[in-house]
Amino acid sequence: MIGGLPREFGKVWLSHALTQTATKCVAIVLPLLAVVSFDATPAEVGVLNAAQTVPLFLFTLLAGAWLDNHSRRPNLLVAHIARGAVLLAVPGLAFADDAGIWLLCVVAFVAGAFTALGDVTYPVYIPALVGTDQLVAANSRLEVISSLAQVAAPGFGGVLVGALGGSWSVTLVALLYLGGATAVFLIRTPEGFTPREGPRGRLLSNIAVGAGFLFRTPMLRLLAMEAAWFNLFEQAVVTVYLVFAVRELHLSPGELGLSMGIGAVGAVLGSGFARRLGRAVGMHRVLIGGMAAASVAPALIPLASPAPMVFGGVSFVLYGFGLSMFNVFSVSMRQRITPPDLLGRVTATFRFVAFGTIWVGALVGGGLGEWLGLATTLWIAVAALLAGWAIFAFRFLALRRTDQEVHTHTESLVG
Repeated sequence: MIGGLPREFGKVWLSHALTQTATKCVAIVLPLLAVVSFDATPAEVGVLNAAQTVPLFLFTLLAGAWLDNHSRRPNLLVAHIARGAVLLAVPGLAFADDAGIWLLCVVAFVAGAFTALGDVTYPVYIPALVGTDQLVAANSRLEVISSLAQVAAPGFGGVLVGALGGSWSVTLVALLYLGGATAVFLIRTPEGFTPREGPRGRLLSNIAVGAGFLFRTPMLRLLAMEAAWFNLFEQAVVTVYLVFAVRELHLSPGELGLSMGIGAVGAVLGSGFARRLGRAVGMHRVLIGGMAAASVAPALIPLASPAPMVFGGVSFVLYGFGLSMFNVFSVSMRQRITPPDLLGRVTATFRFVAFGTIWVGALVGGGLGEWLGLATTLWIAVAALLAGWAIFAFRFLALRRTDQEVHTHTESLVG
């Protein structure tokens, strides 16, 4: 046992750590490669970021329907190996000249398609390994990694580009994916998977069942809509920041990486203390307060000119702290409420809604950055994040007051 969790969970944890680091690294490494090596414009960076994330919109629902009828471990292996293989082709793009940026978009799209499969598979696989009584404990450990990767891995990617150059950095990321596949391959615990009864060929009907459950469940619907709104404008911030930091704040790729990477401190604190804070003040306050911190944090970026490393670092620490606390309970709530035979499709629908806006945010950020200016776009995104948080907080508290089942679920997760 590892902290009360099954020993085999450690292999999943390692795989998750390696592949999440790879995914968040490549999200920054590819755009930086485009800016530094191909002199990409803000709009071209937006298109590249969209190419990485639009597969989450296109393939996530299909992945969820697929997983409810197929074992999860083989799908993790395929997702990790495929991403490692396609990224190994990137060093050859150095000789592509003007076509390089568009070939980079193709690579990003293919890798994103298998990320859609891998990201849906993890939360569907975990309950089979640890059981429902240990979901918060397992998700807290996984969320530490997810939050660290989301906040620190982009910074690590920037440091890699500064130290090794873009091509070698992508090669290293590919090896992380292959390492994640090796960890999954070594898992020996039987999954105990039972295919869902009934017809398996009606793909659209199967997807509709999962989507229907999510949208009929007020708490899941609210969490999904807030996540979608947050991801839309958070991605706009990230897209603009990559160009803003290099061209307005005059940070090197390594300095940009450090300014983002220090946010790992906040991610660790948020994930590690989420359950303790939930017990102390109530899970509902942790959810609302965490999202408030994550939404206000980007306001420090357009103010960063006097001390860009300091302001950027504090921004990402606050962002990592708030988002990791929110995510621990959001994922656990979804797993607690959803019947096991629907978990794949409901998880896929949630991710479809929540992450389907990321590619739009990349295009919006890149387009507005070129049209209105980088700093103005950052302020618009911050205002939108705060408006979304205010609506979420109001609706969450109202739902908790009027729905006893919601009240019971929110507090039982910290019991």
